[in-house]
Amino acid sequence: MNVYVPEYYSRFRCIASKCRNTCCAGWEIDIDPESLSRYQRMMGEFGSRVKRSISLDGTPHFILSDHERCPLLNQNNLCDLILNEGEDALCQICRDHPRFRNYFSSRVEMGLGLVCGEAARLILSWPTPLRLIRLEGDDVEEPTDDERCLFDLRNEWLSSLPEDGPPTRLMETLIYRHLADALYDGRLEERISFIRRAFASITDGWQDGRLDSLVERARTFSDTVEYDDEVLERWIAQGQDE
Repeated sequence: MNVYVPEYYSRFRCIASKCRNTCCAGWEIDIDPESLSRYQRMMGEFGSRVKRSISLDGTPHFILSDHERCPLLNQNNLCDLILNEGEDALCQICRDHPRFRNYFSSRVEMGLGLVCGEAARLILSWPTPLRLIRLEGDDVEEPTDDERCLFDLRNEWLSSLPEDGPPTRLMETLIYRHLADALYDGRLEERISFIRRAFASITDGWQDGRLDSLVERARTFSDTVEYDDEVLERWIAQGQDE
């Protein structure tokens, strides 16, 4: 299956301890079965520490500290799992973050979430309009009729935007991430309304024109709305009343 990404996608690099808002604190970190099996086989003192850090109640997950920090996040805001075992030891959710995927019948589209400040900075400062490039695959694509309609709508909406500026990059990202969800639930009008209201919520208080402040507004919105399923659903449902 073909995999597409925005052309800036490969430029993203985690800045680790330099990040002001570490993704290793404040969120529950679930562990996928493959990673759990690896952690349970780990030996030595560090292996014992990793196993003590895991709860098997419900979905296996790391036990956060009193300050909601991952137990493997050290005082320098670096991951001890990476330092001891390498990046390939990360569980799936940590490897993926802040990436997202939208699945179609004959393609997958991946992107970067605004919840990561460094990703948001990369996206909002990108100098050219959103353009997708093929990362993997060379399959012949046969989109469904609904997918064709959505792609046409997306292309029309994107082409109507101004070419330059962080607000344009922001709207492009919201369209790219959220419009595809209408294929799953049939709530196209609600998704369109959500995108417009999300854009307004982020930009209406942006008065100083500084990229840093827009990045922080986008990151905060993404953290408190896009990454909270209950809040996100309420925002989307509001579109039914408009």
